[in-house]
Amino acid sequence: MEIVEQGECFVEKDNDFVFGHTKIILRRKDDGKYFFARSPGRMDTVTPDNIKGPELIEIPAEIIWPVFNSKFTQASQPLPERTYVKRPRLLVYDDAPASQEYSKQLLREIDICELLAKHPHPNLVEYLGCVVEEGRMVGLCLKRYDMTLWEKVDSGVAFDRKSCLQGIEDGLNHLHRLGLIHNDLNPRNIMVDKDGAHPVIIGFDSCRREGEELGLKGGIAGWGKEGITHASRENDFYALSLIRGFLMKENLRN
Repeated sequence: MEIVEQGECFVEKDNDFVFGHTKIILRRKDDGKYFFARSPGRMDTVTPDNIKGPELIEIPAEIIWPVFNSKFTQASQPLPERTYVKRPRLLVYDDAPASQEYSKQLLREIDICELLAKHPHPNLVEYLGCVVEEGRMVGLCLKRYDMTLWEKVDSGVAFDRKSCLQGIEDGLNHLHRLGLIHNDLNPRNIMVDKDGAHPVIIGFDSCRREGEELGLKGGIAGWGKEGITHASRENDFYALSLIRGFLMKENLRN
């Protein structure tokens, strides 16, 4: 067994948050199956050896990874240089209703990325195909970019913010022309190069066709309107206005 993800969970007690348990995701090397467990110990004390068999709960493959369909693009092997494989985050499995729909969410995002690959735009993520293991699609192979917009702004290094904002708008408008709504536009879902001049929108797991219900997968709190139930351009325009304010406000500080 090998630990592939782990994190500490805290619970509210007496108007404070205290340590509850450590959540661990493990992979069995001989057959590639995944399991999760909860340990009362802190993260730095947990090892595969001190997790007992009865504590391990198998994560069903069909819930997480959809079966490969030849209509989709399969990423070349070995994977190209400067790529990133986006995989489902298993650490929240069994903690939220959305975790029971990982397979549907991944399939939906692959569908969106396939469409973007047919209608590319320099300000939208470059998709290189899905990664297939044991006949199942386990992730998306994407071009790797230098840093997020949040990281760029946080670095304090000056860059052309107006040009960056224009690139974000251009990518968003192209997406809307395809009938798609991003629904999770925020500075962590926008990548930039080292100069900050070329923004690229990423993170299409909340993307829906215009008018569709948003479902269980939501965006980052504080970067979208509350109570929104369907995909509309207004969702993205509102987020864009917040990003504009974020960039210009930080620009004044610098």
